[in-house]
Amino acid sequence: MDLGSSSVLLLQGHAEDSGPLSLQHAAIRAIALALFRANVRWRLLSEVTRSLKEWLADVDLPVKVKRLIYAGLRETFREVQRWGEKHMHMFPDDAARFTKNNVRRVHRGEHLRMFYDCIVWKANKYHIDDYATARKIALEECHNWPVMQFQFAAVYAMIDLLEQDTRFDKIRLRTFRKQIGDHCVYDFWIRVLEDREQWEKLFRPDGLSPHQLVSLVFQFAIVNGYFELMSFLWDRISSQQQEYIGFLNWKKVCFNAEHREVIRFLCTRLCSLNSVGLARITWTSFYDKVYHTLEDDSGNNVLKTESIRKLKCLLDNWCTSLRSAMLSKENFR
Repeated sequence: MDLGSSSVLLLQGHAEDSGPLSLQHAAIRAIALALFRANVRWRLLSEVTRSLKEWLADVDLPVKVKRLIYAGLRETFREVQRWGEKHMHMFPDDAARFTKNNVRRVHRGEHLRMFYDCIVWKANKYHIDDYATARKIALEECHNWPVMQFQFAAVYAMIDLLEQDTRFDKIRLRTFRKQIGDHCVYDFWIRVLEDREQWEKLFRPDGLSPHQLVSLVFQFAIVNGYFELMSFLWDRISSQQQEYIGFLNWKKVCFNAEHREVIRFLCTRLCSLNSVGLARITWTSFYDKVYHTLEDDSGNNVLKTESIRKLKCLLDNWCTSLRSAMLSKENFR
């Protein structure tokens, strides 16, 4: 079996999206999550995938049950991989740096493997609750790890933590600036926490586009799926700036088709600002990047399965107006 290429679950349909929860789906999901938690610890996902494939091949179970467990594991590992890839972007890119002995440092994102036990799953779904997981990590696992706690609080806009002077005083903020100040999100929060007057300077409503630093933070949040940070900033800029920054990143959001909350939020807001313009730029991405891939006859089943998944994500999370506009176009029919 190959956890990366099977389309069993896709062909059978997602039980979690097809109405009332079935006993079969609940049982398979419980088994898949239990196997993941029992085996992952701090190990690489590739190692756990390989060991569970071998176990599933040898275990004495009916073929149909094996296929269902396999499909559940596939969804579980895919979601954990999404979570890991999303949070790798929390860390400034120091992969090219070397120690004084010319030994390459391990990327700081490898620390994420220590937090697999903290992952919070949404009820009845193969979806991780990113915010609940981040808050659990920040409060429980990083209590004595200030810089990591600050990073999670910053990318998820945990205002109650960020504004605690006893937790992040000016001395600590200066230290953070030396350690992680190259990252736009941390630069932003350190700047506004050190000097509250920066709020007015960074969020001027009279410009066509937001301040450059705010634009960089917006782009980071939108592209990488940090919904809480994006929505926090969205309410603090003018409608003209919202339209500018939203349309600037919308194509990339549709192409990646990965972050459900971001797609839903942006689609609803941008459609209310300029529904015609949104439909026009969405069609190019929808037709060229997804629909054409589904028409590919090269036999690449992995690519087709991923394209179908992206198409489903877009259709499930677009607002009714945009979805109707896409499906009613002559080229789509």
